[in-house]
Amino acid sequence: MKNLILYLHQLPQNLLGLIVIACTKAKKGKLHGIDYYETMKKIGISLGKYIILHPSPSQAELAHEHGHQMQSRYLGWLYLVVIGIPSIVGNVWDTWFHRKWSAAKHVQWYYALPWEHWADRLGEVQRNNSSSTKQ
Repeated sequence: MKNLILYLHQLPQNLLGLIVIACTKAKKGKLHGIDYYETMKKIGISLGKYIILHPSPSQAELAHEHGHQMQSRYLGWLYLVVIGIPSIVGNVWDTWFHRKWSAAKHVQWYYALPWEHWADRLGEVQRNNSSSTKQ
């Protein structure tokens, strides 16, 4: 019953997650004790209970998306508005307008955004300029 309530609490992002999994033909995997879906697309996204990542994600990438997964549990239906939309806008902004940035400057800017920094904290990701590791 608890799992059903949690699933309904995150229903909009869970449904989007299922759509992304179906469209990208992602396959279930597990790394560092975290379930995720692996796709050949160059993406990293957490939608409800579903983490969808490119092949061979780093521990930090998986932990960061797990942090977003926890945000979804906390925020429920508000997640897409409070975290999802700002995260996508930040990612698009970074992709289109900051292409000339070094990897270190990208990490400093993007992961300093409040919703991304919170995901890092929840996933226990330590960022140090151009590299990142999980505690």
